[in-house]
Amino acid sequence: MFIFALSFFLFGAIIGSFLNVFILRHGVKAISGRSACPACAHTLEAVDLVPIFSWLFLRGRCRFCGSGISIQYPLVELLTALVFAFIGVAPLTLTAQLAALPVAALLIAISVYDLRHTIIPDSWVVAFAGFSLVFSVIYLDLIHQLPAVVPLLLAGPFSALPFFALWYVSGGRWMGLGDGKLAWGIGWLLGPLYAFAAIISAFILGALISVFILLPLSSPVFWSFVKRFTPTGTSRKSAWGFTMKSEVAFGPFLATACLIVWISILYHIDPFAAVLGGPL
Repeated sequence: MFIFALSFFLFGAIIGSFLNVFILRHGVKAISGRSACPACAHTLEAVDLVPIFSWLFLRGRCRFCGSGISIQYPLVELLTALVFAFIGVAPLTLTAQLAALPVAALLIAISVYDLRHTIIPDSWVVAFAGFSLVFSVIYLDLIHQLPAVVPLLLAGPFSALPFFALWYVSGGRWMGLGDGKLAWGIGWLLGPLYAFAAIISAFILGALISVFILLPLSSPVFWSFVKRFTPTGTSRKSAWGFTMKSEVAFGPFLATACLIVWISILYHIDPFAAVLGGPL
């Protein structure tokens, strides 16, 4: 069991490193090509690219110019490694485990990209929805019970409907259309009942975090982290001066709640039993 978990963990760390490339280069430059320091443009070598450990060994600094390296790199790599390890030791068939990996990877990528740019790439969210549907069909063995596919298909639009309604009524001021598309995939991944639980949890989590950011004592701590997360200033211009009217990315809250609920389901744990009325 330990060897299996370790294998998935190491594989997840490698995939997390690739996710950072997709996140940082999307819409900016080609995915192919050698990695380089964003400050001095020096081509990085193998010793600089070991997931998690290189950042720790270099103390978050470029080996050539000493510029700060975003803490996003080790965080994404570690988070992907941990989620992959959880999937690796979950009571699933190997086919279901392999189908779950791209779902988890896309959730993490979507979350981090939305956090940086307050937008979710259409191609990513469509891929997430597709992989989520494939996973659910495999996990629930719906290939041998085709009538049960219909409720699952309806779970996608059912979960997305509130977001589309908020987007339409507000003209896009209250909620982005990308959040609705993400909720569609969450519906296909979790089913209508647990997708609803994840969405409600995301709103609660978002409200708590937003209030925390607004508190005078916590604000310096939060913005200190923001500077480490985007040391090149990509989001600093819009970050400083956070108020009640500031735009906040909701995708990370949706993705976080979805991951928690999803992994709970995979381990046959029902943290929402008291609210939803019964076990899985």
